Amino acid sequence: MSDRRADGPPANHTTRLIVVRLDRPEQLFAASPPSPTSPHYTEFTAQPAMDTVRDMILLHLPRRHTDIVLDVVLPAAAIHPGLDDELTIAVRRWVRVQNTMEGESSEAAGIIGRRLFIFGVLAFFVLQTASIAVKKWADSWDSYLTSTIGEGLSVTSWVMLWFPVQVATVEVWRSSIRRRRMRILERLTVRVQEAAD
Repeated sequence: MSDRRADGPPANHTTRLIVVRLDRPEQLFAASPPSPTSPHYTEFTAQPAMDTVRDMILLHLPRRHTDIVLDVVLPAAAIHPGLDDELTIAVRRWVRVQNTMEGESSEAAGIIGRRLFIFGVLAFFVLQTASIAVKKWADSWDSYLTSTIGEGLSVTSWVMLWFPVQVATVEVWRSSIRRRRMRILERLTVRVQEAAD
């Protein structure tokens, strides 16, 4: 993968080039991997190539104005006129569907997180109240076991609050950043190259 300045656009506009060597165009979307003993077994053929491309883009977090060019290197027998445009349309459709599913998943996680947050806050106060009551009772009885139970209730109350807070905040932010980065792929252009013999 490499970055280069695009011709024409402003200085902050770059193009990221990704070269993918496949046996068939269908391997972009459906894995039919060769054996690991084959030289054609790569990160792009072991799973659908677009999954690897997507992960590479998310890993390197390209800038908003970056264009992605995907050079798909294929045997001559697998190439026909207009394949560049067909694959560009197909890849952009794949990305739009992935973004839609990611958006729905993020929205669902946000709703679940908000509901769990309310439940977590209620559970927190109930467990904290129980913890305080048990600790006071332990003080009057001078019981280590009862005191330990009170501390356990206190720790449990904080644990009950941790998960819904994470779902309602960190997970939603992560999905939001991921969706923004995935939108860059909606401008992806496919160029088909013939493999050298």
